[in-house]
Parts: sequence; structure tokens; C-alpha cells
Amino acid sequence: MESNSWRRASMDNIELLPVSTNGNDGRVSAGNGDGVPSRNPDATERDALLTGQSTGQNGQMVPDGNAAEAQRDLENACTPHKISALSRIKGELKEVVFWKIRLWMVIIFIFLLICAVIIISLAVCASFYKDPDDDFDPSLFKVPRYFNGSFQLPNLVFTEELSNLSTSKSQELAADFQEKLADLYRSSPALGRYFSKAEISALRNGPVIADYQLTFLMPEEEQDQLRNFTLSREMVYNVFRQFLYDQESDESKPMYIDPVSLIMFLTH
Repeated sequence: MESNSWRRASMDNIELLPVSTNGNDGRVSAGNGDGVPSRNPDATERDALLTGQSTGQNGQMVPDGNAAEAQRDLENACTPHKISALSRIKGELKEVVFWKIRLWMVIIFIFLLICAVIIISLAVCASFYKDPDDDFDPSLFKVPRYFNGSFQLPNLVFTEELSNLSTSKSQELAADFQEKLADLYRSSPALGRYFSKAEISALRNGPVIADYQLTFLMPEEEQDQLRNFTLSREMVYNVFRQFLYDQESDESKPMYIDPVSLIMFLTH
């Protein structure tokens, strides 16, 4: 009976203290005891680092010493792996394949060999390739097509000697312009194969005016299509006019042709 009375008296002397939590940080305090953090079983290592942060004066999270040290340890743990991987690659490249030949030498040799094969292949293909437009038989071009016209030479002074094409001066001038027109049309991608010749038929006064004739030859089976498109008056005229506008800007040279003065018409 005395034992039971003593136990009852001891229980009556125990003071039950309220249990409270300090905010949302997971600390449980009982009365004036120190708070003990509660552990979340699903927490990760990163969460553990974040819980080691405290709030500064401006509300910013400042890591304490233990958390900062743990984070540095995690960063430094990756460095040896990177260094070891780089060292392993360098070691493999320096391995001797045979005799004194190392692996990096073999790799460079293979790369240069591939480049050389590509360059040689392109050169061989270019030498054997033949443009279909360049494959034609000039002997089949028999049907003539003529264009006549005139242009002015503003930098030349007309003399009686120029009016006669039998003189050396007039012949020399006519030959220069004939060569100029021939080079113009032979260099044309569209008209070069059909061009036959250019002639200066007369030199007239007013200032100096040169009369010319252009001769083109067409294959008989394509003459209808060529008359309507490639060897039409518009095509031949525009090639000539564009050449005149692209000529040297120095208008003081004697071979200068006034682009505005160009006249051309078709002769059947």
C-alpha cells in the first residue's frame, strides 16, 4: 500500500509541458529545452546542405560553415575524375601502334589521306566532266541569220580618209571594231556557239558613224526555236547594249561607243 501511494505522489509532481514548434524549420521544443531538428526520411543530400543555411539581414540565405565545406567537397570530388579521364585519353594517344608509330600519328595520317582522296576525286571528275551545252557539231550550223545596224564614235574626228574603206587608216579602224564585236559575241554563253563573224561595212560622217553587220549560223532542225528566242532581235540587241554600258567609263578613248546611239535591225 505504501508503494502504491508513493508512485501516485510521484506522478502528481510531474509537470506536463506544452509541445510547440519554432516556425516551419522542423525544430521541436519542449518548454525551455533546446530544439532538435526533425529528419525527413525523403530528404536528399542537397536538402541537407540547404538546411544548413541561415537568413541574413536582407532576407538572403547565407550558408553556414559546415554546409559550405560540404558543398566544396562535392565540387572537388568531380575534379579527379575529369583529370583522370583526360590523362587516360592522352595516354591512349601516345600508345605505340607499331615500331615508333603512335596512335595520334595514325589518326592524323588517316585524316590527311581522306582529304587527299576527296581532292583527287574532285579533280578527276572535273577533268572528265563535259558540259552537254559544249557538245555540239559546228558543221551542222548552216542556216545564216543577219543583223545590221550602226553606232556612233563620238571621240573620233571624221576625215575623208575614213570614208574610204580601202585606205589603211579606215581598214585598221574597221578591223579593231570587228575584233571588238567578235570578242563580245563569242564570249556570250547564249550566243557564242552561233556567232560567225562581224563586219564594218562603212564609216560615215555625222560624227563618225560605223555601219556593221553581224552573222550567225543555226542548225536547220532548231532554226525555228532559235529565231523566236536565242537569236531573236531582242536577245542580240540586248547583249550588245549591255556590253556598251559595261565598257570602261573613260569616254575620251577613241574606241568608245555611245550606247544611246546603238541601232539594230534584222535582215532576212
